[in-house]
Amino acid sequence: MSEYLPQDNNENSLWVETAVAGPESESLNESMQADVLVVGGGYTGLSAALHLAEKGVSVVLLEAKNIGFGGSGRNAGLVNAGIWKTPDDVQNLIGPDAAKRFNLALRDSPALVFDLVERFNLQCQAERCGTVHIAHRADAMAYLEDRCQQLQKLGAAAQLIDGSQAEAISGSPLYRHGGILDPGAGTVHPLSYARSLAKAAINRGVRLFQHSGIESLNRYNDRWLAKTANGEVIAEQAIIAINAYADAKSKKVRKSTLPVFIFHCATPPLPAEIAASIIPQRHGLWDTDSLLTSSRIDAEGRLVMSAPGRLHGFQRRIRESWMMRKRDRLYPQLKGTPWAYQWSGQIGVTSTKILRVQLLAPGLFAPAGYNGRGIGVGTVMGKQLADTIASGNRDDFPFPIEALYREKWSKMRAAYYDYGTLALEFFSSRG
Repeated sequence: MSEYLPQDNNENSLWVETAVAGPESESLNESMQADVLVVGGGYTGLSAALHLAEKGVSVVLLEAKNIGFGGSGRNAGLVNAGIWKTPDDVQNLIGPDAAKRFNLALRDSPALVFDLVERFNLQCQAERCGTVHIAHRADAMAYLEDRCQQLQKLGAAAQLIDGSQAEAISGSPLYRHGGILDPGAGTVHPLSYARSLAKAAINRGVRLFQHSGIESLNRYNDRWLAKTANGEVIAEQAIIAINAYADAKSKKVRKSTLPVFIFHCATPPLPAEIAASIIPQRHGLWDTDSLLTSSRIDAEGRLVMSAPGRLHGFQRRIRESWMMRKRDRLYPQLKGTPWAYQWSGQIGVTSTKILRVQLLAPGLFAPAGYNGRGIGVGTVMGKQLADTIASGNRDDFPFPIEALYREKWSKMRAAYYDYGTLALEFFSSRG
């Protein structure tokens, strides 16, 4: 596989092993027409297709591999609101009026996810149990207090919690300083969520084809003509929703973000008594450490932990060992427990840490750069694109639309992220 499809053969994904079955669909082998072509079977593409179909718009969705093959099937499964940047940061970057629309659109993104779960009976182990941005040490609380105030000013339900609450929620004596609780957020089985969205879209009339990567995309009589190996689609408008998994045939999207890796490790199902002692109310956690680590317990009582980095070659042992050391400091009762699953995925990162929507040409939208917040952001982005395309009115679209953008020195900077995190994990808390 190419560098932009970085999954190692030796990886063992928990989500692949435990997900619901994917939709039954064939590869495209005919000529079709549609109002909208969606390229990419992740959260953005599936949400856009589903919401367009609900509005009576005819949609063809093409996925080069299978549904959820990219980041949508490889993340931690935390359904968080907003983005990494604070509301004030967004305002400083894009101005007050644009920031207000942007921040409000993503403030309640978990609500959209869980609404879709309920409306379409999506089988994805959804738990609206809340998530916590948790301080890894005392001096991180100043940042979290400021962030929480900004979120509350925006109207979010965020709550600042103290050290005793943080320790009770996490079940770890090391997370004893406090954090921000979002009670409306939660967790899902990320691959099952993608596959269930695909089934819902098909049931609403979306024509979905897997193993149907586009070979070319060109203007044809003021419409878009996409050709695959054995078929073609002609559409009025198109959404290129491939984000970090763009390949050499989609250079404009590929060059708009930095390819950054996240890896995940999961235990076997834990004994009930031990599982009950770790994150007992089943919140999703992510901490303020420079080597940001997220933690959750899945539906079968496995601890799932995630952090920056890729599992490739010699890096794998270093990263797994670091993750085990951190796990055992957080939860000493797990010492000696092996990792049963290890897998990785890729996210699209932007220099500003703010998502971008490129208008590559008339009627050709390319959202990307969710910076690791794909479940909520991707679902909202798909809906907003659907609303905009169906109405023909871009005035209410809450995200800035820009022309072609290219991240500079992307390979060099991606390597810096990769080997920088590796060095930190190698030297961090050894012994």
